[in-house]
Amino acid sequence: MNRSSPGEEPHLQNLSTESNDISLDENDGHPLAESFQRVNLISDDYLRLAVIKQEASQNQLSLAAYIHKLEQYNQEQQSTDRTKPPLLKPFSILDAKVSDFVAWLEMISIIKLATVLGEAAILIAFISYLFSLPYQQQKKIEDARNVLVDQKGQQHSDGRIAALKTLDSLCASNAGLQAPNAQMVGIQLNQCHQFSFGFSSFQQWPFRFSEHQGIDLSYANLDRANLAKANLEKANLKGSNLKGINLSEANLQGANLQGANLEGANLEGANLQGANLTDAVLQGSLLNNANLTKANLSRAKMNQVQALWAKFNDANLHRTDLRQANLNRSIFKGSDLYKANLQDSSLQSADFLDDANLRSTNLKNANLSKASFWALHQLKRAKHWQSATKSPNWIQTIARPRSPRLRIGLIKSADSTIFKAYELGMRRAANRRVEIWSLQSASGVKNEAQTIRELIDSGIDAIVLSPEDPLESIPALKEAYQAGVVVITVDFCFDEEVAKDMVFACFNTDSLQMGADSAQHLTQWASTHLQGQPLNIGVVDSAEYERYYPNYQGFLNGMAASKVLWTEVSSVDAFDRNDIEDVKAMLSKNPQINILWGGSNLATEIAVAAVEELGLQQKVKVFGILDLSKDKARMLLDPSSPLQSIIDQAGVRIGYKAVHAAVAVLRNQKTDYVEYPIAHRLLTQTDKEAVKKLLTEANSIQ
Repeated sequence: MNRSSPGEEPHLQNLSTESNDISLDENDGHPLAESFQRVNLISDDYLRLAVIKQEASQNQLSLAAYIHKLEQYNQEQQSTDRTKPPLLKPFSILDAKVSDFVAWLEMISIIKLATVLGEAAILIAFISYLFSLPYQQQKKIEDARNVLVDQKGQQHSDGRIAALKTLDSLCASNAGLQAPNAQMVGIQLNQCHQFSFGFSSFQQWPFRFSEHQGIDLSYANLDRANLAKANLEKANLKGSNLKGINLSEANLQGANLQGANLEGANLEGANLQGANLTDAVLQGSLLNNANLTKANLSRAKMNQVQALWAKFNDANLHRTDLRQANLNRSIFKGSDLYKANLQDSSLQSADFLDDANLRSTNLKNANLSKASFWALHQLKRAKHWQSATKSPNWIQTIARPRSPRLRIGLIKSADSTIFKAYELGMRRAANRRVEIWSLQSASGVKNEAQTIRELIDSGIDAIVLSPEDPLESIPALKEAYQAGVVVITVDFCFDEEVAKDMVFACFNTDSLQMGADSAQHLTQWASTHLQGQPLNIGVVDSAEYERYYPNYQGFLNGMAASKVLWTEVSSVDAFDRNDIEDVKAMLSKNPQINILWGGSNLATEIAVAAVEELGLQQKVKVFGILDLSKDKARMLLDPSSPLQSIIDQAGVRIGYKAVHAAVAVLRNQKTDYVEYPIAHRLLTQTDKEAVKKLLTEANSIQ
């Protein structure tokens, strides 16, 4: 049984349990009468509590045992002489620091409680509990503030988070919080609700008689703190030092950030609807995909910010400094940019419709290519609008407002059927307002980057590609993103944290499962066609490309799961079609090879070609990752072909969906990064009916 240490608050469960173990024999003759009488003479509750603790210690009793005996003594005094006023001096359960009164009532039955204290004591204790609440609340506030002071130098502190939540729940302020570099990811500070009664209370059902009040953290120091995904709705951060803070995807709706220093802050995807950012410093901050609808940014210093796809609908941007800002694809519908400074800023494809006000706005050398305006005079009311870069047909665009024609480019990094399938699907998804471009790019990261830059310079709206490398491809993709280009990846997905700053969608099959399925069919085929023969496999894996390595890992997993004895006799890499000579050399040097497995479309195609050129169709069979085409379908229908199975990656479906995903972003229907898993299809020589059904689709791919 747990007991309270000297000076600690007794727990309620200790009180009820220990009280039942106390013998009442020593109370005969009231050996503690003098002690009890001294306690009963004290009127101040908290002084009385201190005396109770002292008397309990002097009489070598626990606090709970002493309280129980005191109650019994007072009840006996009252019952023996009813002509005298009761000597019972009530003290609340909460005064005794036993526990929360309500929690105790939930733990102890009414009958048992009445036995211990009596009906009068229950009533008096409850009344005392109510009167003591303000003191207890203030004590909690003081304790929480003390914790914040004590732990101001710590980066990771559960105590700080708990203290802030306590202050928030009690609607208490903590102006001047010192927590630089604090780690408080996902903290929820939205529990302060204060009573509110008015007409608005009855305007919704169920009726609402309380209103959310944000926590007061004004003039705080949260320099470089991490509050990503935090809920700070209506919080008061006026005048705070938030330099370099991470508030990505945080909820700051209605927050007061007046005069706050947010230089270099990360506010990507943050909700700043209705926030007050008057006179705030946001120089060099990230606001990509942020929602600043109806925000007050008057006189804010936002030079060199990056705010792609940000929403400034109906925002107040009076005299806001936006020099050299990247505002590509941002929406300014209904916003007021009176005397805002947009000199040297990039506003490609920005939306200034719905009466956006550009009166006296400085547009000197701004890039307004493909920007949308609601009236000719709207732009001409701005200063230096003549020096701004504009689309050649910008006046005609204003005269005939409609959704702009979109151009989506496909980068084909290999001469493979999978890219032909992507292109077919993309063209099927196109319409009169969507144009598909297709560019062949030589393999390699440098060639890929050059092709991306060419598309950016051409004014492309979206790019669909399979990245050459998960690391080295990133700089060029970020360059496209910052130019306002929607990037969609196929056949490879970046980690979400990396992708959300440069890619809007990813379409990919399960590489590990594809490899495993290919291995499973291979072993099943071998059990029938190679009975009694060793399973000697030559691997053409394309592992130099990191995106193809999971195919090989899945193949190894599938072979291990089959528990079939096999040997990887030799392996080669496949970069381009010239590597067919390496495959032929491997077959010539290792005549025991009876299976070739290809780890990519190109690798499997080269494997088939090498076997056919060497005339080994009857001896060596080919399995692997290979997309559907007319030629491949015919091979699967030809018993003399070395190709036994392929893993179709649904390229047509991927291309079709990729176009729709890009258009949704470009039409401002979505901005969040999404991964779309695509189911693959195993096609084999042993299932000719399935191949015949897909031959029509294959004929379209060529």
